[in-house]
Amino acid sequence: MIIETLPATVELALAATFISLLIGIPIGVYSAVKQNSLIDRLSMGGSFLGISMPPFWLGIVLILIFSVYIGWTPVKGRIDFGVQFPTVTGLYVVDSLLAGNFKAFKNVLMHLLLPAITLGASMGAIVARVTRSSMVETLRSDYVTLARAKGVKEWKVIVIHALRNGLIPTVTMVGLEIGVLLSGNMIVETVFGWPGLGRLAVDGIFNRDYPLVQGVVMFYAFIFIFANLIVDILYTYLNPKLRS
Repeated sequence: MIIETLPATVELALAATFISLLIGIPIGVYSAVKQNSLIDRLSMGGSFLGISMPPFWLGIVLILIFSVYIGWTPVKGRIDFGVQFPTVTGLYVVDSLLAGNFKAFKNVLMHLLLPAITLGASMGAIVARVTRSSMVETLRSDYVTLARAKGVKEWKVIVIHALRNGLIPTVTMVGLEIGVLLSGNMIVETVFGWPGLGRLAVDGIFNRDYPLVQGVVMFYAFIFIFANLIVDILYTYLNPKLRS
C-alpha cells in the first residue's frame, strides 16, 4: 500500500519544491541586491505572510476561488475519471508525456497545481528569507569586493561568485523541507483528496490499522535520513573546501 501511494506523494512534493524554488530564490536574491528598498520590504513582508498561513486554510481558500467560483481547476483528485495512459514511473506528469497524451498531461497539471501551490507557499517563503539572509552576508565578502574591483559584470558577481556560496544554507533548509513535504502533507492531501502517502496514513489512523501506521512512520523516518544524506553530498559540490 505504501509503494502504491508513494508516487503520488513524490510527484506532489517535487512540484511543490519546484514552485517554492522558482519563487523563493529569485525573490531572495533580488531582495539581497536591493537591500532595504521598498521591493525588499514588500517581498519580506509577503514571505512572512506566506510562512504564517496554515496550509489547510490556504488550500481551502484556493479551492473556493479557483475551483468553485472561477472554475479553472478541479476540486479534488489526481486525474479526471476516464482519462487513461500507460503508467511507467507512477508519476502522472512524466507518464503522460512519455505516452504523448498532451490532453492527459494538461489534466494532470490542473489537478496538481493547487496542492503544489498550497504546499510550496510556506516553503517558498522560507527559501526567500534564508536566501536573502545568506546573500546579504555573501555580497559583503572580500572575494565579491575583489571581483567587482576587477571589473567583473555585476550579474556575474551575483550569479557566479555570490549565489553559489549563498545557496549553502538554502540547500540545508530545502533538504529538510523536502523531508517535511514527503512526510508532513497529510492535511493537504486530505483537503485535496490526493491519493498519496499522507492520506493513506490518515485513513490508517481513522481505521486503527496500526501496522500500516507503523510502516508509514518508519518510512517517514527513512525519508528524513535520506534527505539529510543528500544535503551532505550537495555540500561537497557547493563548497569544494569540504572535499579535503
